[in-house]
Amino acid sequence: MNWNGINLVIYVLAFAAGCMNICLSVIFHTRKGYPWTKYYLVFQISITLILIIYALRLYANVFIEEYSPVLQTVYTALLFLDIAFLIYFIPYFTSWVIASPWSALYKITFGILSTIFVAIATLEIVLGPFPSFRAILLAIFFGVFTFSIVVLLKNLKSIRDKDARTISTSFIILSALMVPFIMIDVFFTIQGLATLPIYYFWISLIILIYLVNYFIHIPESPGNVIDVRLLDRFRITDREKEIVEQIQLGLTSKEIAGLLSISVNTVNNHIANIYAKTEVRSRIDLLNLLKERK
Repeated sequence: MNWNGINLVIYVLAFAAGCMNICLSVIFHTRKGYPWTKYYLVFQISITLILIIYALRLYANVFIEEYSPVLQTVYTALLFLDIAFLIYFIPYFTSWVIASPWSALYKITFGILSTIFVAIATLEIVLGPFPSFRAILLAIFFGVFTFSIVVLLKNLKSIRDKDARTISTSFIILSALMVPFIMIDVFFTIQGLATLPIYYFWISLIILIYLVNYFIHIPESPGNVIDVRLLDRFRITDREKEIVEQIQLGLTSKEIAGLLSISVNTVNNHIANIYAKTEVRSRIDLLNLLKERK
């Protein structure tokens, strides 16, 4: 049985799911303008690029039986860079999902860990594979990933948004089942990586389901849609942008508080800050301001 051929099919399927994910994510980012979506797109595109490079490698093995050492080096370097990016992005995204502030301590801590990972990975590429290098790289990534999963699991019940909670639950289950095998695959059989496209394929499907559901529930009238990025000039925070979206949908302060898992007083304080920044006195004035600037 030609396992390279089977792997190639798996990578093609993962690539197809990833491309659909990227297309919908670009539209989602254009519409919502959340800061995290930019980083997610960078991650998604870079992983897809790795799939393309590895598919070319499999193509060479299946049909040509030759593989350039330069391509292998590029592939390995991209893989390590993506992992380093994940060391910073996963905790950041986890904080956003549970509506927790991305503190300066987190920025510094995970930034340093990501930098250390890149430095050791560079030594790994230049000097060759050493068990000590692989052990440190594995410990850094798996430690950060485990930390994020534990934080997400601990705060899972507090996530009020049904879709976000369902995606988080699916991600936790899928990661618990596959990440240990991926770690073995990445750090000990790096020329194989049969598990990475399988994991990527299912993650892409989970995100696709969320995106499709989001676009299905978009209000039919484009004129009623607010582009919250227009508020950037007023220095509106991400949380305040979320509240503006809920105001546009006609939700009360109590309903917004329940949706975002915060108190009514906190919602009212955010609304007061929005009014002060945009120099309006009511929700109607705020919506009219946005419509005037479309």
